[in-house]
Amino acid sequence: MELETKYFSKMEYESSEVVFFEHGLFGFEKYKKFILIKFENNDGSPVCLQSIDEANIAFAMINPYNFIPDYNVSLTETDIKDLKLQDSHNLAVYNICVLRDDIPKSTTNLRCPVVVNTETRLAKQIILENSEYPFKYPFKDLIHKED
Repeated sequence: MELETKYFSKMEYESSEVVFFEHGLFGFEKYKKFILIKFENNDGSPVCLQSIDEANIAFAMINPYNFIPDYNVSLTETDIKDLKLQDSHNLAVYNICVLRDDIPKSTTNLRCPVVVNTETRLAKQIILENSEYPFKYPFKDLIHKED
């Protein structure tokens, strides 16, 4: 199938690549179907969460474990049921980023990760309750941690 995207022009995708958010994303609840697109062709690459229903709805995301190895995501029983998660090895975790022209001034939301069951392709954005992770974590601190 063909898809118009925000950052990658037109591209082809397979229905098996679609991730489904039953409740949408916070602030974008009516958009349920997305695909994940790597910005670069490597495993550590940031990804784009692109709506298949609206070309202008796309979010840059990072894998937090590439920068914060001890990042901790606790799923509730409801989250596990919503994702139909049988095995934690099938769980992918991402954080949505707000990108600025000056990259060190960009931020990522560590408090509300996007979790994806890579087997069922069900996804959900969750809020980590009782967490010290901020909603706006500066990239400059991620870059510093990586050094």
